[in-house]
Amino acid sequence: MHYHFINDDRGELLDIMPFCCDSCHQQWCKENGAEYGGWNGAHESGDYGDYLEFCAQCGTVAGGPYECDCQRDNVVVNRFPSDDGEQCEQHGNWLQVPLNFIKIPL
Repeated sequence: MHYHFINDDRGELLDIMPFCCDSCHQQWCKENGAEYGGWNGAHESGDYGDYLEFCAQCGTVAGGPYECDCQRDNVVVNRFPSDDGEQCEQHGNWLQVPLNFIKIPL
């Protein structure tokens, strides 16, 4: 899992953006005018919370406590964001959240 930290002018942490991979992190920074601070991966799932996290760029499962094995096996990265998202047929859990679910930066 990769993270991008958003700080205010005083250096206080305002938000943490999760990503499934470094490519999504770089693309998100490019599209949102944020400074890419370099590779920030190898975080264990759930380091910053005990909830499922979705990539802020493509919407796929980035990490956290999976609700079903279908999410754990959803290892596709660098997808295009999807208007409709994708749910697993077996459980109905999100594999990729719809574009309007993706967090918008401050």
